[in-house]
Amino acid sequence: MSKVELPPSVLDCLKNEMQIKMDYFFDKYNNFDDGFKVEANEIMSKLLKDTKTLTTFDSSYHVYQHTDSEKCQFIQSMSECFECLNKHTGIELKKIIFSHGSRGGNAWFPVVEILYPLADYSNQPEELVLYRGCFISEFNSEQYWQSWTFDFDTAKAFAFTHFSNINEQERVVIKARVKNTDIVWIRTGESEVVLSLSFKPLSIEVEMDYNKYCKSKNP
Repeated sequence: MSKVELPPSVLDCLKNEMQIKMDYFFDKYNNFDDGFKVEANEIMSKLLKDTKTLTTFDSSYHVYQHTDSEKCQFIQSMSECFECLNKHTGIELKKIIFSHGSRGGNAWFPVVEILYPLADYSNQPEELVLYRGCFISEFNSEQYWQSWTFDFDTAKAFAFTHFSNINEQERVVIKARVKNTDIVWIRTGESEVVLSLSFKPLSIEVEMDYNKYCKSKNP
């Protein structure tokens, strides 16, 4: 059993300041060997210190080079989170990490959970139709991520064209009917809708799979 643990100051920062979903983080962290964990702990401790002492923090200055691309990606992702911490606090920090451009596709990036509504959405229709582009495994497992959209074409793009190096044949657009009480955040200026982690769709189905997507390109 591994004896290498996350430094208390880093754990406190990730859990309480960034409000990262820690079981998701540890699923990744605990898959690494102890030698890398020691190295990662030192890097994250330095990143935390830098966010508190540097006026200008740029994650590109904390480049980690290794032959293992998974380890490089982990350090890069954490560097970007600490860069967000240097520039934002509170709700804004959660919003920035949640909607970070490095999230999505097959790339690993820490997950921030938005647990409570960030505004009053009772003015929305009582029932809404939303779409999400994702892997079919998400639909089969009924374990849905929080980000959805009002716009079918946006979901289609996220399913099939937005990300590179993914298996398009395993991607789908799912369609769900939900209650307005399931909404925790509607991103201003975006078609993105963030749903409660505990939401239960009134109905849900696969609106478009890979075969239907190919046919839509060649009617």
